[in-house]
Amino acid sequence: MIKAIGAVMTGFACAYFGIKLSASLRTRAVSLADICASLELLESEINFSVNKLKKAFIRADRNGLFTLAAQNLERMSAKKAWEDALFDMQGKLCLSGADVDVLNQLGQNIGKTDTEDQLKNIRYIKTLAMQQEKQARADYERFGKLYRSGGVLTGLLAVIILI
Repeated sequence: MIKAIGAVMTGFACAYFGIKLSASLRTRAVSLADICASLELLESEINFSVNKLKKAFIRADRNGLFTLAAQNLERMSAKKAWEDALFDMQGKLCLSGADVDVLNQLGQNIGKTDTEDQLKNIRYIKTLAMQQEKQARADYERFGKLYRSGGVLTGLLAVIILI
């Protein structure tokens, strides 16, 4: 009886792990799409309104990253606020190291240069983020079903072996 319960729990754990891996790939793709939309809104905020950076961040936010950066602006520089927000949200948004490296470039010039240079920087980062999003979507389409199915099948195999 205990052996059967352990086998079933192992099977469910394997299935759960596969489903979680698939969900993290999807979350990454959605998060990058939201960040691209936020960058577009930030570009508009900086270009067409005279809001301070903090207010522009808050108005452009889609997933919490920009709001966290805006809150950090109260006590640190724009570069450090952006880096800290990225570090804090990396796990929640399921961002890869390459995604963080691309987005970290935004903090290099934001709030330091004139409006035109900031807009150029945002457009450049938005282009790179869109490429990362395409890659994330391709990864999800390619590996999402594989992880889900593989987790379930590995779980079934473990149950069969243990029983």
